[in-house]
Amino acid sequence: MLAKAHITAGMAAALTIAAPGSIPEALPVIAGASLGCLICDLDCDNPREKQDSSHWRIVMFAVAAAALFEDYHIDAGMWRSLAQSGSYVWCAGIAGFALTCAFASVSSHRGFSHSLAALALESVSLWLVFPAAAVPFVIAFASHLILDMTNKRPVRVFYPAKKGVSFGWFYADRMANKVCAALCSVWLIAEVLLFLRQH
Repeated sequence: MLAKAHITAGMAAALTIAAPGSIPEALPVIAGASLGCLICDLDCDNPREKQDSSHWRIVMFAVAAAALFEDYHIDAGMWRSLAQSGSYVWCAGIAGFALTCAFASVSSHRGFSHSLAALALESVSLWLVFPAAAVPFVIAFASHLILDMTNKRPVRVFYPAKKGVSFGWFYADRMANKVCAALCSVWLIAEVLLFLRQH
């Protein structure tokens, strides 16, 4: 699937499963899901998919940054947990996340970056820096893997095993992608409206 489908699915799934009860609780969900929904596609090799993913990854990084800024502004908790974790833990988390992403970006498409190994390394690294954002990150990352496994191109979920997983139902960039993006957009809007209604 392409970026819009992954963004809407990842954000909607994170909001549904994490079920934040307040604005302070919603901020780490937004930050974590924003990072997790597209980080798998650091390895895109198709020019069209690479451009699509790169553009939307910048947008989602900005969304995550805005959530972190708001968290700092209202003192919601993510930054306080960072201050309590200590510089060595923070540096280890940043280094682990950066190194994993660097390796993912040079791997073959739907290889390491789409694996449970990458999910584990990146989520643990993020947990060391911003613990509250780690679970939403995992949810959004997992939604990306699940959507990609419905496509005809295999996903090497169990990397370094060479054999990938593919249900073979859809092509990633055709009608199914548009339908998925539309349905997940409705799901995301419904989740946001429900959250706003309750607050």
